[in-house]
Amino acid sequence: MAELEFARIEITDKERADECLKKSGFRGCEYTFGNNFVWRNFGGVEIAFSHGMYFCKQLSGGKVQFLYPAGEVDVKTAVELLSEYCNERKIELLISANKEITEKITALYPNAKALANRDFFDYVYLAEDLENLSGKKYHGKRNHLNRFYENDWSFEPLTAQNIRECLEMNEKWRDENIDKCSLSAEARAKSDELCVVECSLKYYDKLGYTGGVLRVNGVVQAFTFGEPAGGDCFVVHVEKALREYQGAYTAVNREFVKFLGGRYKYINREDDTGSENLRKAKLSYYPAFMEEKYIISFGG
Repeated sequence: MAELEFARIEITDKERADECLKKSGFRGCEYTFGNNFVWRNFGGVEIAFSHGMYFCKQLSGGKVQFLYPAGEVDVKTAVELLSEYCNERKIELLISANKEITEKITALYPNAKALANRDFFDYVYLAEDLENLSGKKYHGKRNHLNRFYENDWSFEPLTAQNIRECLEMNEKWRDENIDKCSLSAEARAKSDELCVVECSLKYYDKLGYTGGVLRVNGVVQAFTFGEPAGGDCFVVHVEKALREYQGAYTAVNREFVKFLGGRYKYINREDDTGSENLRKAKLSYYPAFMEEKYIISFGG
């Protein structure tokens, strides 16, 4: 069996990768080409194609970690290929997978151990819930919206014509949210994220993203964008809003889902990375389910 040959992910890999991703139908945010591509400079993302499968590896916590492959996947072939690759380099085999795949792997390999990676569970919502915000549980969200809708606001698609304004807003967001003198892990993570946003907007059209822009008095106050995953799900990769207008985040979230026009049953708003504030905010929208993720290791 030929060894896997990993290489830095490039925009020219998109068409081939997308073919494999569509066949698997996974809803996790990692199973989108855009996510893999824009994090390449921060996660050391490399990819490989073999046996009809799309493999992706990255550095996580100083260790090499492999995303369970997408495509025409045979579990034993996939694990064998990855095992050979790791054995040759004398590194531990660690595979990230969703709950369903984790159960398959641990059933096939008695020595395999799975650890839930809660900080990276994706929050997946019913699109109709985010659009309508109906019922008592969304009462607070509707109040935020009503306050925002009192302004002279507008919503439009994110396109090449307004990307420059979004980049300028991104810099304003940096000034509002990041202490440039701070050396904390949180500040570094936010700085990395802003660079990822810049990369995303630079390759916006080539990545095939769909997004929206929210204005007040003609000035951009929020923007968002993402891409489909799993056929019935849309992954929101980025959502940014300035602080000036109460309810801007709630409004850009809702207006974007309305803009998607019912094409997707689910909206994946990604993980919370362990941030308590982000976790509280994401739970306040009442996810339909969590896309659970596990790290699988293989004992001797």
